[in-house]
Amino acid sequence: MIRKSIERALMRYQAYKDGDVRARLAVYGPLMLETATLANSLTDADVTIVREPADEEILAAAQGGPTVLAFGVVKITPASFRRDLERLAKVLLASLRLTDGEAAQAAAFDFGIFATDDFLFSAEADPVTAYEAAVAMTAKVPAMIREAYVLPVLGQALRAYFDRFAVECSRRLEAKEESAPSFTKRATCFCCGSEPDVAAVAATTNHGNVKKLYCGVCGASWSFERIRCARCGDQTVSNLSYISDETDDNHRLHICAACHAAMPTLFAPGDELTFNPDVEGIVLTGLEEAYDEAVTKGTVPQKVLKPGDATMGGSAPGKGNY
Repeated sequence: MIRKSIERALMRYQAYKDGDVRARLAVYGPLMLETATLANSLTDADVTIVREPADEEILAAAQGGPTVLAFGVVKITPASFRRDLERLAKVLLASLRLTDGEAAQAAAFDFGIFATDDFLFSAEADPVTAYEAAVAMTAKVPAMIREAYVLPVLGQALRAYFDRFAVECSRRLEAKEESAPSFTKRATCFCCGSEPDVAAVAATTNHGNVKKLYCGVCGASWSFERIRCARCGDQTVSNLSYISDETDDNHRLHICAACHAAMPTLFAPGDELTFNPDVEGIVLTGLEEAYDEAVTKGTVPQKVLKPGDATMGGSAPGKGNY
């Protein structure tokens, strides 16, 4: 995670038109900044790379094989993890708008339940299953505190501990895989198995405008075909469309008629270094909520854009667009 990137993105959206999005950024922006600081300060005493995965293992993971983390290559120190859970919790608690009673309940939560050998052994190899276990472990915690405080802190702590490893695996994958589209590529994260939070189409030096998927759990990213659903993998052009607010073509949802998924997608006006996928994921929640409301009412007022009709000047499918 790059703190400067998050800072620039948060500044860019300080006056964003959607008040709910601005409020979310105000609450969770400080947590993301602290997570980035933490991720870049961790030492081998905190998180150890047991062994470097082979290029063949990374490529196989991207094609649907076992995820990279499933090989048990990362080891988290429980005492360090507890320390940093509490560190992130203080930051989030300071920015959440809670009543005195809610704040007291949140402050009393014991994050030590996530800093055990058993929980971390599961999280190191399979964060998806560990997260499901965390939901069950906190079933008696008031829903608002669990959803707005406990689980975000746990998620960001895991992100900090996985981030450098996942980013390096992403770099190695990009260097080794072919530039042509591969419809056998998995949609879930090759590194940890989670569903991607957001997609982005951005300019590259050698391959034109490339679509990538971004994992918010571990920080990995990987290229993906433009004409393909990132949830179910459907490739039928007639089933896929982009919708966006009439005043903002950069932020879109990639709609799949086959599985009814709506994938948040940024058409970046610059390149991959000029946007932050974590912040953009929050910004796109505004469009997701508007779309859900429109579907509930039976009307979809947003503009419909077919794949490949990018207003940012993208080339035609098959010429570097994934």
